[in-house]
Amino acid sequence: MSTPNVEDVYGLSPLQFGMLFHSLEDTSDTRPYMVQMTEEVEGPFDEDCFRRAWQQLIDRHTILRSAFVWEGVSEPVQVVQRTAALPFAVRDLRGLPDQEERLAAFLAEDWDRGFDLSRAPLVRVTVLRTAEQCRTVVWSFHHILLDGWSIQILQQELFALYRGLLDDAPARLAPSTPYRRYIEWLSARRDDGAAEFWTDYLGGVTEPTALHVDRDTGDSGVGEFEVCASPELFGRARDYARSQRITMNTLVQGLWSILLSRYSGQDEVLFGSTISGRSIELPGVESMMGLFINTLPVRGRLTGERVVTDWLRDLQDEQLEMRQWEYCHLVDVQKHSRIPRGEPLFRSILVFENYPVVQKPSDFPEGMTRRLVNCVERTGYPLTLVVSAGRALEFRFVYDRSRFDSATVERMAGHLSTLLASVVDAPESRIAELNMLTARERRQILVDWNGRTGPYPDTATIHQLIEDRTATHPDAIALTHGT
Repeated sequence: MSTPNVEDVYGLSPLQFGMLFHSLEDTSDTRPYMVQMTEEVEGPFDEDCFRRAWQQLIDRHTILRSAFVWEGVSEPVQVVQRTAALPFAVRDLRGLPDQEERLAAFLAEDWDRGFDLSRAPLVRVTVLRTAEQCRTVVWSFHHILLDGWSIQILQQELFALYRGLLDDAPARLAPSTPYRRYIEWLSARRDDGAAEFWTDYLGGVTEPTALHVDRDTGDSGVGEFEVCASPELFGRARDYARSQRITMNTLVQGLWSILLSRYSGQDEVLFGSTISGRSIELPGVESMMGLFINTLPVRGRLTGERVVTDWLRDLQDEQLEMRQWEYCHLVDVQKHSRIPRGEPLFRSILVFENYPVVQKPSDFPEGMTRRLVNCVERTGYPLTLVVSAGRALEFRFVYDRSRFDSATVERMAGHLSTLLASVVDAPESRIAELNMLTARERRQILVDWNGRTGPYPDTATIHQLIEDRTATHPDAIALTHGT
C-alpha cells in the first residue's frame, strides 16, 4: 500500500476490532465474517453500467476504500485509500451444460479466495450470464465494512447510480458522511459509569454458558438450518408482544434465554446479542455507511416461579438501561467478569435483524426484477441464531459442524418453536410451566416410559409428567434439557 494513495487513517470500532481478531486467528476454512450474496436478475441488464455504478459507489464512500493495518502499529488502524478499483468480472454460462454445478463450483471458488484485509477494496462482484435475460450476480465482501442497515443503503444508492448511467442523467444523492465521524464520536465517549455497570451486570459470572450438546463431531466447516414460524404463529407472537408492551427482539431474547437454561441446567445464562448501534446522538447516523453494530452480553436470570410476561418486561428494561453503554468494547466488558482470560464471554450469539428495507421494485429500471437467492455469512462463534421478523418470522441457525451435528441443531430449532407457541398461548404461565418438547418428543417419552402408546392427560404439563416418572425413568430428564 503506497503512501501517496492514502487518504485517511483512523482507529477501529469495537466490533471491527473483534472481527479483525477473529479473522486473523482463524485457521479453519470457515472464513469468519466473510459475506457472499447471490441474486438472480431478470430483464434488461447493462453490465458495463452496473460495473461503473459499483465503482462510483466505492469512490463515494470511504468505508468501501478501507483496508486494515495491524502489524508495526501499537493498535490496529483502518487506512482509507484515495482510489480503489473494484474487482469485477463477467462469466458467460449461456448454453453450457450443468449450469447449476458450474455456479456451485464458482461460489466455492469465490468463498475460498477470502479477503486480504490489508488490501482495499474488501468487496468484489461477479456477473454470471445464464440466459439472454437472466443473470446471477454474486457480490462478496467482508463484514468488517458493512452491517445489514448499511447494505440496504448501499443497494438503494447502487441502483440509483445504475439508473442514472442508463438514462445519462447522473443520480442526485445527498453528500456522504465518512465513517471517520463515527470513530471520532466513539473516541470522544467517556466511560463514566460503564465499569460500574458492567461489574454489577456480570457479577458472579465465572464461565460461559455451556449447552452440553456440543461435542467433537469429527466434521468440519459451517452448517446452517432454517425454520420459519407459520403465519398464524407469527401473528400471535406479534399480538402477544404488542399486548405486553415488549419488542419482538425482547421476546426472542427471552426464548433464547429459556432454551439455554433448559439445555445448560442453569438458572442464569449468558449469550451475546447484536445491537444496531444507530441510536446514538450523531447527526446523520441513520444514513451513514459502515459497521455500527456491536455485540454485547445478555444475562438471563430465570426463576421458575416468575410469570413469563413480568420477566420479559424486566429483561427489556435491562436492555434499555444497557443502551447508554452500547458503544463499549467487548474486550473491555469481559474484564468486568470473573471468566478467566482466554475463555470467551459467551459461546452463542443472537442476531435480530431489524433494519429498514428502503428499496422498492420501482427503484429498478423498467423490466428488471431482482431476487435474493442466498446470503452466506459466518461469525467467530460456535453457534449463531439469526432471527428476522419482517414479512415472516425466520430462525436461522449457523453452527460450527466440528461442535454440533445437524440432528442436534434441528432438535434445538424445534424446541425454540415450541417454546414460542408455549409463551404466546399462555401469557400468564410461569417459566417452569413452559413446554419446549415437540409433540413427537412427548409421544416418544410416553412410549419409552410405558413401553406402549396410549392416551395421556391433555392438561398435564411435561414437568408434571416427568415428576411422576423420573424416580423410575431418570433418562427422561436428559431429553427435557435437549441432550
